[in-house]
Amino acid sequence: MEPGLAFTLCGLGICFLIPAFILGFINRSKTTRCTVTTVATVKDILAKNSGDSLSFYPLYEYEVNNVLYTNTGAYLSHHVPQKGAKIEIRYNPDNPKKSYIPGYDTKVYKLLSIIFSVIGMIPILVCAIIFFAIN
Repeated sequence: MEPGLAFTLCGLGICFLIPAFILGFINRSKTTRCTVTTVATVKDILAKNSGDSLSFYPLYEYEVNNVLYTNTGAYLSHHVPQKGAKIEIRYNPDNPKKSYIPGYDTKVYKLLSIIFSVIGMIPILVCAIIFFAIN
């Protein structure tokens, strides 16, 4: 196998594995730091048009120690809550402005991490298969 091909395939794989690890780290950081559960009110559903598709992001508000916080959840394609709906969120007790919607935000990060990992492993596996087939 040509060294250039091996470096290209492995480099391409690593380029996809790095974001997979970063997304996994962000997800883990959110779930380990945001430990307090509370109820938030959906204030609005933000719609973003990205080419051919329309994405929905819930804007929610919650109160911690008489202070109101507003945050935006991850992209939702199914089960978009209605304005005024009460949803369960988790926030960081040391930094209450950091929060996430369990089941939605964590799913997005997990799914993207898995997709990037699989795409990253394909060129690395192809490189390994070619290497062992030649030798």
